[in-house]
Amino acid sequence: MRRGSSRAVPHAALTVSLFAAAVSWACVHRVEDHSLRPKDPEEAWEEEFSRAQRFESGALFEGAERHYQRALDASRAFAPGDQRALRTRLALADLYIVQGRIDLAEAEYVEVIRVQRAAYGDANEAVADSLNRLGVLYVDHGRAAEARPHFEEALRIRVRVYGTDHPATVATMQNLAAVYREIGRYDAAEKLYMRALEIYDESGEQYHGAASVVQNNLALLYRSMGRGDEAESLHENAIRLSASVNGPRNPNVAVFSRDLANLYAEQERYDESEVFFGEAVRIFVANYGRSHYEIRKTLTDFASMLAASGRQSEADRYYERAAAISETRK
Repeated sequence: MRRGSSRAVPHAALTVSLFAAAVSWACVHRVEDHSLRPKDPEEAWEEEFSRAQRFESGALFEGAERHYQRALDASRAFAPGDQRALRTRLALADLYIVQGRIDLAEAEYVEVIRVQRAAYGDANEAVADSLNRLGVLYVDHGRAAEARPHFEEALRIRVRVYGTDHPATVATMQNLAAVYREIGRYDAAEKLYMRALEIYDESGEQYHGAASVVQNNLALLYRSMGRGDEAESLHENAIRLSASVNGPRNPNVAVFSRDLANLYAEQERYDESEVFFGEAVRIFVANYGRSHYEIRKTLTDFASMLAASGRQSEADRYYERAAAISETRK
C-alpha cells in the first residue's frame, strides 16, 4: 500500500505539471500583436484619413499630406469611382491649395473629374462640383479663359439637376460672372451677380457667407466699370457680413480687405490702403503661415501701392519678400 501510494504522488505531480505547461502554452499561443497584423484596406483608409484631418486642423500640413497619401494608397484596393478615393483626392487638392502648390492641386482635380465622368457619366452633380472647384482654382490664379468652359458646363449640369434658383446653381452662376468680369463682359456679369444676390437673400441666413462673396465680386466689377463709390460700399458690406458669419479672422475677410485696400490705392487714399493691407496680411499669416500664395499676392499689391505713393525703397523690400515666397513654393 505504501509503495502504491508513493508511486501515485509523483504521477499526480506529473499530471499537474503537464496541465500547467499546457495551460501556459495555450495562453502564450493566444497572445497577438495587432500592430503586426496587416490592416484591412477599409480600416487603413479610415485611420489614415482621420489622422490627416486632425493634422490639417492643427495646420500641420506636411503630416496631413503624408496621411492623405497613405489613405490614397489604401483606397487603391477599392472599386473604381469609390467615394473614399475621390474624397481623399479632393482633400489633397484643397490641402495643396492652402500650401500654394497649385500645379498639384490642379492635377488632383483633373484626375477626380476623369474618374467621375467614367463612373457616373457627364450629367452628374459630383462632376459639376469638381468642375466648379477647378474653375475657381483657375480664376484665383489669373486663368479666367481656362475657367470659363468648366463653369459653363457645371452650370448646365446644375440647372438640369436642381433648377435655376438652387443655391448650388447660384454658386456656379456667380463664379461664371467672375469670368465674364475678367474678360470684359460687364453687363452679363452684373446680371448674374444681381440674380445671385437676390436668390441668396431669399434663401435665408445660412447663405450670408456666400452673399458676402458675391457682394465683394460685384464691387470688383463696379471698379472695372469706374463706379468707385458703389464698389467701396460693397467691399465694406462684404467685410462686415463675412466677419459676422465666420469671425473677423477668416480668410475671406482678408481677401475682401485686400480688395478694398487696392481700391483705396487707386483713389490715392494711401493711408487707408495701408491699414487694410496690413490687416489682410495678419489674417492670412494667422491662417496659413508665412509662405502662402495669398500672402505673396498681398505683399505684391502692397508694394505697388507703396511705389505709387512715392515710397520706393519700402516698396522694393516688399517686392523682395513676395519674390522669396514665390521661390519657396516652386
